[in-house]
Amino acid sequence: MPNPPNDPLREGAGSVLVLGSAGFIGSPLCRQLARLGYAVHALGRSERTESSAGITRIRGSIEDRRLLREALAACATVVYAAATTTPGTSAGDPSLEVIGNLLPLSRLLECAADFPQRRIVYLSSGGTIYGDDASGAVESRVLRPRSYYGAGKVAAEALLHACVSTSDWTAVSLRPSNLYGPGQRVTRGFAIVPTLFDRATDGEEFQIWGDGSTVRDYCYLDDLIDAIVLALPVPAADPFTVYNVASGQTASILELIGACELASGRKIRVRHLPARGFDVACVSPSHRAITEDLGWKARTDLATGLQRTWDWRQQPADLSSH
Repeated sequence: MPNPPNDPLREGAGSVLVLGSAGFIGSPLCRQLARLGYAVHALGRSERTESSAGITRIRGSIEDRRLLREALAACATVVYAAATTTPGTSAGDPSLEVIGNLLPLSRLLECAADFPQRRIVYLSSGGTIYGDDASGAVESRVLRPRSYYGAGKVAAEALLHACVSTSDWTAVSLRPSNLYGPGQRVTRGFAIVPTLFDRATDGEEFQIWGDGSTVRDYCYLDDLIDAIVLALPVPAADPFTVYNVASGQTASILELIGACELASGRKIRVRHLPARGFDVACVSPSHRAITEDLGWKARTDLATGLQRTWDWRQQPADLSSH
């Protein structure tokens, strides 16, 4: 294998590698980066084989060392949007977090010595890592996740911190709140907005655990993508930075159901079940740091975001898949 170049900018600082590029976040992120003039290298297991304007598409796994090293040789910046689990899928099997998420990340970090001065923007979670202290949580708050999924995100941030402490790489971890928007699909009880729109469509009951008073912050997909773009430049102050990406658009479960009914124009039937002991009453992290440091602020109110998401669902399948 030839030695990698010493200059990470040989193709320009505008070259970005997106890992998990075919997913809910990765796919629209690649398109937006290309529109902004970045040379995008898109690597994902489900990636399309044909490339498009500004996007070099690579179908494969992060654990394929050859593909990963070739992509790193061309890119100074990495956006890590890859994930194989949800809070539900790993709830009874913590090894899924290790094998599916932490091991691929470690494969990337193994490359630090051979590819100097790279930059990682990692997508963590603001909804699962703070545990019971998630109301108004700032980035320095002690992390006490109540799920293996959240624990996996905490472990990933620890790996990133160790990497930047022992190399010249830099990293920023973005912690988005409950994400929603066009392109999101339901996975094992995860993603409440598309689940509610499914119930608005099929007429089946939506199950509410407890009285529906639990509150969450909801962040629209386009606003997260804006935050990622702002986080791409290498910061001058700290090689490892963490930001909550929270919109300030909060709603209880009952309020969210009402908002989804307005967006869809349909009634959603509900059934109350006993409350679950592990549900956190309020998850609404503070977005003050990212606003002050990067100038980011959510631009999409909840009603508008829900309407856009519902309208996307009404498109023909060949259009809604893009």
